[in-house]
Amino acid sequence: MSAIELFHVYNERQTIEAFFKTCKEVYGIKNLRTSKFYGIYGFLWLVFITHNLITLMKNTTFNLSKLQNMGVQALIKKLGNISARVIELRDTIEIVLPSLSEIAKSFVEALQPKYV
Repeated sequence: MSAIELFHVYNERQTIEAFFKTCKEVYGIKNLRTSKFYGIYGFLWLVFITHNLITLMKNTTFNLSKLQNMGVQALIKKLGNISARVIELRDTIEIVLPSLSEIAKSFVEALQPKYV
């Protein structure tokens, strides 16, 4: 390989290594309780889907809120600890948050429908 090709191959490796480090710290991959191939395979797919959905929410729904600049780890740790009660009504769903911290308020505001 040329020096340029080697640089790009190594750089791609660093990207996936950083992703797996994040997955271990944020999504709990290091606590995986199976050594079976399909168990690991399925778990990794769920992690990839979760990560992509959180990234999508940050770039779309949260793009005009304080949450847009938060890291994935901070979002998971802070929003994941908020307890809520979900009430299904006839035509709507009501989400009751018992105590609204500053981050919970930002989350609720970001989820509000926007009208033109």
